[in-house]
Amino acid sequence: MSKQALQLVIVPHRPAHTDGEINADLGPALEILQRAAGLKAIWRGKKFEDRYTQVILLLWQDLASSHAFFTSFEYEKFNKLVQPALNGRTIEWQQHALLGGSELSNDAHLKSILNAPAIEVALTKVVEGGVAGYYKAFQETVVAILNEDPGCDGFFIAPKIENPQDQLLLINWKSVDAHHEDFEKKPTFNACIDALRDYYAVFVVPWHIVGLELKWGRI
Repeated sequence: MSKQALQLVIVPHRPAHTDGEINADLGPALEILQRAAGLKAIWRGKKFEDRYTQVILLLWQDLASSHAFFTSFEYEKFNKLVQPALNGRTIEWQQHALLGGSELSNDAHLKSILNAPAIEVALTKVVEGGVAGYYKAFQETVVAILNEDPGCDGFFIAPKIENPQDQLLLINWKSVDAHHEDFEKKPTFNACIDALRDYYAVFVVPWHIVGLELKWGRI
């Protein structure tokens, strides 16, 4: 049976005066998206570090459904409608992860990050041949630290389908400050870095999704 696929879509919206202006820009394109066959749910928020950049999480019944939409004439219509909002920039949509590949990417872990006030996004590049070691270190050190930290309420991690050396890590924080101001000043943060350091191909620079809301469908 095919596994469900989570897709992270980053929409670099042009600067706008109000959220209403952004919603008006994106509304017609999102109406096309939500009609896509095999799409189960749409969540939408924005990037904390750049409030104009919109972030969309899509849950597909399988990877084939996502590919079918993004290679269809419907996506051509979507892309044309969204161009004025982008003002020459490009949507990043080639970021998928399968649900249920491990206990860290099951439904419970996905649900644990969907109602987060702030979601840390750590798109992590792992050294060639290091994925198994990375996950072993993550399980042995990072899982317990995140589970016990009062500022963290859940996490989801899975290899990206486009390149399984790259990991999609999403962490539910009570706030951006709970991550940057509180957690990163603790010895446990350094313990996480020390456990994973040898597996980083590039040291990850995280960013955050805020205001994530379910816009259509259900999990």
